[in-house]
Amino acid sequence: MDPVALQTEELISAIRSSGDYQRYKKCEEQLRQNPELKKKVDEYRVRNFQLQQTERDLFDESDEVLREFGSVLKNPLAAEYLDAESSVCRMVQRVVNYINKSVAVDIPEMEKPGH
Repeated sequence: MDPVALQTEELISAIRSSGDYQRYKKCEEQLRQNPELKKKVDEYRVRNFQLQQTERDLFDESDEVLREFGSVLKNPLAAEYLDAESSVCRMVQRVVNYINKSVAVDIPEMEKPGH
């Protein structure tokens, strides 16, 4: 195995061994035991992701999402799962950002479609 692949495997192992990832997996398993709640949480996650990808007025739309999924977000298991997921995503994002800063690859800026 080449050195980069080997180090990547070690990084993946470190992430999987982390407290944040272990908490996420525990919450994920608990959520799977409640299919109805899992479905609602997944619907919220999709809507939240779509909201983050849009260029429209985020304040009005996020208020709408919060009203629509408020009861789901107040559920302790759902809230814990979403918090754990967010922690893992931030950890992975920090790793990716660090790699991007450390491995200089000149990528030109691209215009967004329609501009």
